Amino acid sequence: MKKIALFAGLVAMGTVPAVAQSTINFNAKGIVVLSDGDMEASALVDGKLLTDIAAKDQLTTIKFPAVRGTKGVGSTIISNSAIGNTKTMAVPAFGRLAFVLENKLRPADGTVEYKDVLNEFPIGEKLYVVDIINLAEPKAKFGFPVGKNPTSIDINKNELIISTEEAGKQLVFIETAADGKPTRFLNLPAAIDSTTTIVDLTWHPSGDFIGFTLNNGEVGIYKVMREAGKLKNVDLLGKPVKVGTKPTFGTFSPDGKHYYILDSKADQGKGVEAGELFVVDFSMDGSAEHKIATQVPVGVNPGSVAFSPDGSLMVAVNAAKSGVQWTEAGSGVGSSLTLYKIGEDGVPAKVADYPFEGIYPRSVAFDKDGSNLAVTVFEYLEFGTGNGAVEFFTVTKGDAPALKKQDAKVSLGKGAHTVRVIP
Repeated sequence: MKKIALFAGLVAMGTVPAVAQSTINFNAKGIVVLSDGDMEASALVDGKLLTDIAAKDQLTTIKFPAVRGTKGVGSTIISNSAIGNTKTMAVPAFGRLAFVLENKLRPADGTVEYKDVLNEFPIGEKLYVVDIINLAEPKAKFGFPVGKNPTSIDINKNELIISTEEAGKQLVFIETAADGKPTRFLNLPAAIDSTTTIVDLTWHPSGDFIGFTLNNGEVGIYKVMREAGKLKNVDLLGKPVKVGTKPTFGTFSPDGKHYYILDSKADQGKGVEAGELFVVDFSMDGSAEHKIATQVPVGVNPGSVAFSPDGSLMVAVNAAKSGVQWTEAGSGVGSSLTLYKIGEDGVPAKVADYPFEGIYPRSVAFDKDGSNLAVTVFEYLEFGTGNGAVEFFTVTKGDAPALKKQDAKVSLGKGAHTVRVIP
């Protein structure tokens, strides 16, 4: 008894290190995650779906602080696809709703392989609205068509902007009511030719501009025209500028001064060389040409980037060759986060790469004060009934920023590919 009391006293005084307790640190109300259950990550490379009939497309909500077990974690079946630039879900800052694009449909029963996964997957056309007020029990509400093969969605307050590949509906604007129902629905003039499509778009923080990426490798910007505070039209500012080889995901800096675009160098999942991150300075008044300010390297098969809320840090998530068939060298390993410091001129300076386990990470997000990161993992190098997950990293701020992987993660259905934060 005396020995036990003495040991407890030493622990209390810090003489003996206490046993660490694993938890998840993430400063937010919750996160929302999409999972694609229709294929393995390796299907993006070789076309073999290897479909698990038990896996379903899902939307999962996670409430913080996280607790063990399933309390605070809810899911609902909702059609979605990992094929895209992680811009197939939009969640307003206040939460309550999630808007999910059904950009691809589930393959017909018995389908085991496609020669060209990106182009042969059945085409979707709907936008689904999900009630996420109760993060322990999300509920799919309704869906409606927005255009064939929708490629990207972003939200500004209650205003949705969507790109699709359907003629006349390349640029769709929807204003929504509090319950997610559309109150205004406009097909806007995209000012692009019939052979060109928008693959990615982003609201400017002011709500006055929309940045976009085209499938011909160009990026550009629209000015939003309003009347009595309501969006009326958009006007293409200047001429789109050519960026890299295969530009995909784009985002504005929090202050709106610069636009950042990932060049993956190859089709989704098929990259074999390091990608690049381009910084474009748009001429917001159209008086000058848009220009590429700088470009910096990222990892192989980059999926997306995220800024800390104060704009001082940026993280890129890289899948490397982790998504190739498990029988090939390099499968299941090589995933990493790349941390950058952002200078006053908007130029990213690389701090370090942070490798971690997991196949085909695709989406990354900071919490509301930039102290932690959430990262999606499609699946792991595990046989049997596999799962996807959200992994978490702690952020060290200041002059010597760094990342440290947290011990705990949240396991989800296979195919996790997009995460959004409810601050």
